[in-house]
Amino acid sequence: MKVLHILYQSLPQISGSSIRSRDILMSQKEIGLDSVAVTSPFQIGKEVEETINGIRYIRTSIRTSDSISDKPKPFLKRVNKVLSIIPFSRKLNKIIKREKPDILHAHAMFFCGLPAIYFGRKYKLPVVYEVRSLWMLKKTKKRKNFLDLYFENLLFQLELFVMKKADAVVALNNNLKAELLSKGISNEKVMVINNAVNTTWIKQLRNKYVEDDTERAITTFGYIGTLTPHEGIDFLIHAFKEFSSKYPNIQLKIYGQGVEETRIAELAKNIDNVYFLGAIQPDEVPLAFNSIDIIFNPRLKNKLTDSVTPLKPLEAMAYGKLFIGSDVGGIRELVVNRENGFLFKAGDKEALLSLMEKVLFIENEESKNVKKRAMKFVKEKKSWLANAESYLELYKGAQKIYE
Repeated sequence: MKVLHILYQSLPQISGSSIRSRDILMSQKEIGLDSVAVTSPFQIGKEVEETINGIRYIRTSIRTSDSISDKPKPFLKRVNKVLSIIPFSRKLNKIIKREKPDILHAHAMFFCGLPAIYFGRKYKLPVVYEVRSLWMLKKTKKRKNFLDLYFENLLFQLELFVMKKADAVVALNNNLKAELLSKGISNEKVMVINNAVNTTWIKQLRNKYVEDDTERAITTFGYIGTLTPHEGIDFLIHAFKEFSSKYPNIQLKIYGQGVEETRIAELAKNIDNVYFLGAIQPDEVPLAFNSIDIIFNPRLKNKLTDSVTPLKPLEAMAYGKLFIGSDVGGIRELVVNRENGFLFKAGDKEALLSLMEKVLFIENEESKNVKKRAMKFVKEKKSWLANAESYLELYKGAQKIYE
């Protein structure tokens, strides 16, 4: 079976979505599917076909700037970006005719979904649409003006249109599925395929790049991921500042990039033992994890964080690290407190400080047991190979519609 994945963002664009896309493609290849990726015009690079990790990526245009970003864009730039769906669709049409796929698998956003729906009907191909969040509804710290609200509603309606027209919809977790059902998407159409980790890939990278995994004399807290307001990194830094006044031999390392990057970098400059280390490439991820003892994901509570399951807890578990996260819905789907990680009440600084202290002085035996249970959980329940089998069943079911 040949599957054409239509991606809005993909490697080397580093984000949770691009990593998930990579692992979907790699795991599908492992079970024998012929999966090919077509990427949107918003990637930095050349209009070429390239092979990464054994997967063919067909790039549809050249961009040297204005790549995918969480940063707000002016009105006209947003309009031009939406209109670029027209030349993208022409290129996609040629690719579909050349590749002759059995399934069109479009990944959010609607920019990929709308052309997939059109060409799916035109060529009688099943269309699967993958939704990872209701991204346009995320909260911002600035007050939204009329144009912001207009675009938010327009984008939301376009996303719902694609979901209603697709033959099958993949949701990231049960919270997101419930949200989609409340918006009128059919229950029979939606399958939940949770985030997972590619343990084979992680093992290969660690063997290649990590030489020394011994314990450090100084305990290091850390965050590795996208820097957006809802991740709560400024909240973590302020809590750490208070914590480090009591325990000055603790470090906090922050790796990542995003809309909050400049502000987080400035905060880190002014606090002892906080190190902002910026963006990292995929091959550097094992080294980043290796430099940290306890991984944090202090997400703030809102509709987005309650419905989106992050990769960070699973990656921390797969790298054999202790994990501390807030009790938002997306994280609670993955972490059972003191079983495979630790949870604190979202946005509660005192709760976070108390948990920091408990985990800092955790008994060695308990630490080992938590890590062991976390690794077992990842391998048995959050494997991308198991997810690949779920996708295969979904594809087979979608194909029956056209038989």
